[in-house]
This record gives sequence, structure tokens and C-alpha cells, in this order.
Amino acid sequence: MSNRVLILGGRGRVGSHVAADLAAHTDAEITITGRSQHPKQIPDLGSHVQFIELDLEDRDKLTAVIRGLQTDSSDSRNVVIHCAGPFHYRDGRVLETCINEGVNYVDVSDHPSFTRKAIAYREAAEAAGVTAIVNTGIFPGISNSMVRQSIEQLDTADTVHLSYVVAGSGGAG
Repeated sequence: MSNRVLILGGRGRVGSHVAADLAAHTDAEITITGRSQHPKQIPDLGSHVQFIELDLEDRDKLTAVIRGLQTDSSDSRNVVIHCAGPFHYRDGRVLETCINEGVNYVDVSDHPSFTRKAIAYREAAEAAGVTAIVNTGIFPGISNSMVRQSIEQLDTADTVHLSYVVAGSGGAG
């Protein structure tokens, strides 16, 4: 079985790191998306990574791209990772589309209003057999990835200490 990952907002601050980490540590077929295609902004992450131009306001194209993740296997490990923030402007259409298409879902949302919208889909996700993990956010999400990357460069690691300094970042982590 070939795992497929669709990263919405895969050229952004968080999505690009998610894409790089998955490309480095998995053999999944990865598709990253962004509103427009600028070759200089699309890193070469290997032959198993492709880019698709996608505006989330285009519901038909969004549905088609998510539908493209489906496989014939009932043991699907395919997933949409929603990194296209800021999430306080987003509705639940991506999660709803994933549920309708039977594709698993993770988001990096960090806003309470979006989290409430996503949680409202709980029963629908359960009924469809879709795993939906919401509100993973920058903390602890990307910070854990940075720790993993650092530990991999060491022979051993006994303890990890994390400190966060976000002042002056414009509210963007």
C-alpha cells in the first residue's frame, strides 16, 4: 500500500516544515498545495513530492484533490494535513470534504473558533470511519519536530528542555 499525504498550505511557514519532515522520514507520496505556483518558492523535496495550485475557496477542485487520495484499500493511511491558516478565517469545509470522501484529517489550527467548528464534525467523522485530529497547532506540533531533528543529530539524548519565545513575531509563532 502506498500512503498518500496532501498538505494544504504546504508552502507556508508550518506546512513547508511538515512537508520537509515527511519527505525526509517517510516514503509517502506527498502533494503540497498553495494558492499560486512560484517555482522559487517550491523546494525540491524529492521525486515523491509534487505541487498542486489550489485555492481553498474552489470547492470543486478541493473535493477533486481530496478524492484523489482515495485508494482501493480499506486499510487506508492517507491523510490531509491542513496547514492553510490563519484558521480564524476558515470554516470546516476541508474537514467536511475529508469526511465525505473518507480521507483522514489533521490540522494545525490554533484558534478556538476554528476548533469549535471542527469539533462539531465529530459524530460525522466517527460515522464515516475517518480519523480527525484537530488543533495540533505550532506548539507542540512543530516544536516536537524540531526536537526530533535535533536528537537525530546526537548519539544519545537523556533530557530535552524547551523554551518558547514568541514576542515580536507578529502573533505567528
